Amino acid sequence: MKSIDVTVSSRGYIVLPAGLRKEMNIKTGTKILLSREKNRIILQPVPSFTQKLKGLTAQSFGGSPGEVEEYIDRNRKER
Repeated sequence: MKSIDVTVSSRGYIVLPAGLRKEMNIKTGTKILLSREKNRIILQPVPSFTQKLKGLTAQSFGGSPGEVEEYIDRNRKER
């Protein structure tokens, strides 16, 4: 792994370089797990629960937005 030099601000912030964020798909709001191993600090992106579920129900309710709306309307009428 290539080392990257970053600076810690007076408030303890570090900025992850844009190339690294793009490469690791780190976006605004991404949770980061910080751990320490002896004299190393390890940062790991933590995928969100919704990202893990993304695609799990794909096309279960319809293949288009219109079909999904019809599905919702049918179920509302049944209730």
